[in-house]
Amino acid sequence: GKAGPYVLSLERDQRAFSLATAHLGAIAQRGFGERAAREMLRLRNMESIPEATESIFSACTDDGLARIELMRVNDALATVESIADGTFPITHGAAFDLVFLDADKGRIMDYVDVCVENDSLLCPGGLIVVDNVLWKGLVVEASQNGFGSSAYGGHTTEKNIRKNRRSRKLATQMHAFNAEIVVDDRVEVTMLSMRDGLSLLKKK
Repeated sequence: GKAGPYVLSLERDQRAFSLATAHLGAIAQRGFGERAAREMLRLRNMESIPEATESIFSACTDDGLARIELMRVNDALATVESIADGTFPITHGAAFDLVFLDADKGRIMDYVDVCVENDSLLCPGGLIVVDNVLWKGLVVEASQNGFGSSAYGGHTTEKNIRKNRRSRKLATQMHAFNAEIVVDDRVEVTMLSMRDGLSLLKKK
């Protein structure tokens, strides 16, 4: 029969990888019910999560229908490119229906290019979901060629300006991406104002 759902997650940060591994381990052992929920609550209340020692973690849901793999990588874009050209085979071996991007903001368009140009990575009609496209509301200010006091936490002191330089840079990068993707005829774009801004890109 047809294979069930498959989720692949690429993570660079060791702590995030270890936390996700611990959560998925709880699901694999206890399913999706109350036992798993109690275990995940216990994990959240721990001062430190045991560090995952393997770079790949694989788990199946308790009914065996869905498979989830976590991979710790140094360069997610290079890994995605390797998956796309077949030099890095994955367990599922089929194109994805959905790709969620919460990655290096300066290279978001590179990720989109790989997904759109390779049907072996993302199937035609598939979705790319890009996170943080409004970046704390600062993207609107970046689109108007300037940042008001909100970019500095409400105070325009030199300390706050330096502290929030990264936020202004990321907002500028996301504005550039938004401006480029909205005129890209390879995708249909829908921007949602929920959370920190999500753009749904439907591959044509």
